[in-house]
Amino acid sequence: MKEFQPCAVCGLRDARALVTVVLRGGLKVTLCGTHHVMHGRCAEGARTVEELKKALTDRRSTNRRGRKGEVDELAERLNAAFSRERRSADRRAS
Repeated sequence: MKEFQPCAVCGLRDARALVTVVLRGGLKVTLCGTHHVMHGRCAEGARTVEELKKALTDRRSTNRRGRKGEVDELAERLNAAFSRERRSADRRAS
């Protein structure tokens, strides 16, 4: 059985989701499908694993989502649509 390297970015070990890519510097690394797609969409290719991780890390931190106090309308609508109170009220009695 062939031993697979985990994704260099997130550590995923599922061989079905892993691919090998060559970085701009010629280094071969293993990526999961998600990070492979993200890597392919990057304007500049990374030369090292460190550059790759920096470019592909989760960018959804609170400081990038918006300033404190700003309202995310979509999030509010989704929360309202799927809140427990609304679901309970929408259920029809049999």
